[in-house]
Amino acid sequence: MGSVVGAGVLAMVLGVPWTSASEGSSGIRLLADDNQGATLTISKIEPGASVSRSVTIRNSGGLASKLFFSESGDPSPFADGELHLVIDQDGTTLFDGDFAAMSDQAQDVGTLEPGGSSTFTFTVSLPDDAPFANQGEPATASYTWVNSEP
Repeated sequence: MGSVVGAGVLAMVLGVPWTSASEGSSGIRLLADDNQGATLTISKIEPGASVSRSVTIRNSGGLASKLFFSESGDPSPFADGELHLVIDQDGTTLFDGDFAAMSDQAQDVGTLEPGGSSTFTFTVSLPDDAPFANQGEPATASYTWVNSEP
């Protein structure tokens, strides 16, 4: 399988932000870290609302890179557990379910060719009839992208 970092190095920050780091008025923040990961934090969302944040992963190396994606987080009592998350990769759904309920095992999400990129979109929502409970008590999950030689 090759090394975790491998010859195909992922460059997620090349002087250009690779994710929205601002929380804005929505209370939804996706913040990149230096270890090929990002943290999704929800501190406020209105019942019936849906908010999306995206991150683009780029392969700046000279070789193809096999990409794996995983989540770590605990289910949240935010809005009595009704917080919903959809994760899409380039328009294909990887996960559709309760927030932080994705398996902690790494998923194979394809190969990035040299110079290639892949965009992951996280859409958080609450149903119209969800309670306005636990607002301000953040729900948090972390996501990691790991690459190896194909």
